[in-house]
Amino acid sequence: MKKKGKVAIAVMLIVALLASMAFVSAAVSTHERGIDEEESYKIVESSQDLEDAVAGYNEAVTKGRLEDARSYVEKIDQIVAELDGFGMEVGFTETHENQVMPTTVSVTVNPATEQNQSRCHSISANVEQLETIKQLWGQDITIGEFMEKVTPEVLEDMPEEIAEHFYKTKMIWPDPLEPARAEDHPQAVVTEAFKPASESADVQPRIVILVRHYSTIGAEWPDIDFKSWSRVWLPHPWYRLPYMAVWSGLYYQDGSLKDFEFDDGYGVYMVEASGSYSTSTAGNYRVIGQHSGAYPPGYEPPGYYVVTPTDWIYVGP
Repeated sequence: MKKKGKVAIAVMLIVALLASMAFVSAAVSTHERGIDEEESYKIVESSQDLEDAVAGYNEAVTKGRLEDARSYVEKIDQIVAELDGFGMEVGFTETHENQVMPTTVSVTVNPATEQNQSRCHSISANVEQLETIKQLWGQDITIGEFMEKVTPEVLEDMPEEIAEHFYKTKMIWPDPLEPARAEDHPQAVVTEAFKPASESADVQPRIVILVRHYSTIGAEWPDIDFKSWSRVWLPHPWYRLPYMAVWSGLYYQDGSLKDFEFDDGYGVYMVEASGSYSTSTAGNYRVIGQHSGAYPPGYEPPGYYVVTPTDWIYVGP
């Protein structure tokens, strides 16, 4: 027990040191970029808040307090969004290997450059795209062929190896009228990726990447808010995948598609497709999310593709 305690303390000291270095780096870089004093102060303040939040997250993970760790994830996400708005890039690196549990992390804050900015697309389907989806519905096509017809701009700058994966993956056509299984909701659908051990190794492969996928729906007549999203959780919540994408479709009780949102990103740890639909027709509505992504080279499987349907909800005056 004493040895484990010393190791935990050592980990925390290393993490705190690295976080402090990131804090100083952020302060220096803002000065070099010529940012005005007020904005520079806010960046330094946010960097300090991030340092404190990461220390709290690492302590919660080290002590196995996962609920506390999740609350720190929300706080850290908010701070990262603030720093992103200031043109800063936040990077996270695991400081120990994960064995099903999340890792502790170190953090850096640096000015974002065009080279390391994440590429992404956020698309709300127009009337023409919705009609195309209806025409394609049920056809024996791949995800790549679906993107080619519905969102061709997504394929324009897609790396060849990722595009190849999606042209090999069959499109899943969800059945909007299929009854939802209550026990599945609102739980997340989880996908896992392994990095196989070498043939000479005695140990079995470890779970090294875990992604959670969700869909939700809420309404206050006549407006319906819906979204589907994916988030990496292992090895840690800010571990970036080469590519992540999500479609979120809103369906009426007769199975017709009413709205469709898409979001993707390269080198990201989370994607979210959300929309708001104003209806004039009362009845039952549900959301079905379709989540796809690519893992780093060397992992099995090479990518994921899952569906997350919600329960039906009644929307009316």
